[in-house]
Amino acid sequence: LTAGRYVAQFNEEEPIHPLMNTFFSLVVGENYMKIYEKDFVDFEIRKRGDVVNFQFSGEFAKRRFLENTTDYSFGETGDLTSNAPENEILDDTRFDEHDAVILSARADYRPWLKYRIYNGVKRPISGSSPTVSFLFRSGIGDTKFNQLEAGFSHHFKIGIQGFVDVAASAGFFPGSDKPEYLMDFKHFAGNQTPFITSDPVESYRLLPYYQFSVNSEYLTGHLHYQFRKFLLTRIPLVRLAGVREGFFTNYLYNDAANHYTELGYGINYIFRVIRIEAVTSFLDGKYYDWGVRIGIATN
Repeated sequence: LTAGRYVAQFNEEEPIHPLMNTFFSLVVGENYMKIYEKDFVDFEIRKRGDVVNFQFSGEFAKRRFLENTTDYSFGETGDLTSNAPENEILDDTRFDEHDAVILSARADYRPWLKYRIYNGVKRPISGSSPTVSFLFRSGIGDTKFNQLEAGFSHHFKIGIQGFVDVAASAGFFPGSDKPEYLMDFKHFAGNQTPFITSDPVESYRLLPYYQFSVNSEYLTGHLHYQFRKFLLTRIPLVRLAGVREGFFTNYLYNDAANHYTELGYGINYIFRVIRIEAVTSFLDGKYYDWGVRIGIATN
């Protein structure tokens, strides 16, 4: 049980690290981290297990929009981007102070989990079963909506020391009541900086943080394949240093983005901890953007 006053990101997964946002705000005037203030009471109940995890949570909050109190930066223009996120669905993401009651239930299930017993100690075998997840969210009062989502993820070996990570999810907002406030929309793990700080498997490298967030149906897909031996890793010294190469693709479908796809190549475990990626993206089959991303090693 938690209560207080807090400044939260519109995406509760907090995709932008505060220190990184401070750097980009001061140096180039890009304020990526969009925030709002809330007075809240939260509760959460969890039941954890090897096969089934269950979580039920709720939030009672009074939420208010925040405006920037300065536009100072070191950039050439000296202007700082607004705290109002840009979104394809909402013309203006600013909002009046309001009360919100959000309830959420989530279940994660690993149906084919296997165990290893060694010296009488029983431990689950990683990668022996995919994880299937179900999510239900509901808004009450000023925030009337319902959301249903199902997901799938799996990590497994293929071939000689090849690793595959796959994840997918699909969801929608049933009924006539849809979320009116951006923080209640479905958000996707985007990134607009050269650095990746979120989950490297289930995140997008070039997707804007809030532009394609929606209050309607959506579909996501992620595939990441690490090779034991491909190009650079054919050199024995490189391979013995633990470096791996990999390809990945990320897909998103919704009413705002239509069909958004990323294709990328990465070099992983540089000095055991660094990952460098080159990625390009397409919107409705047409070229959209490209970039180089730096992050922490995938696993």
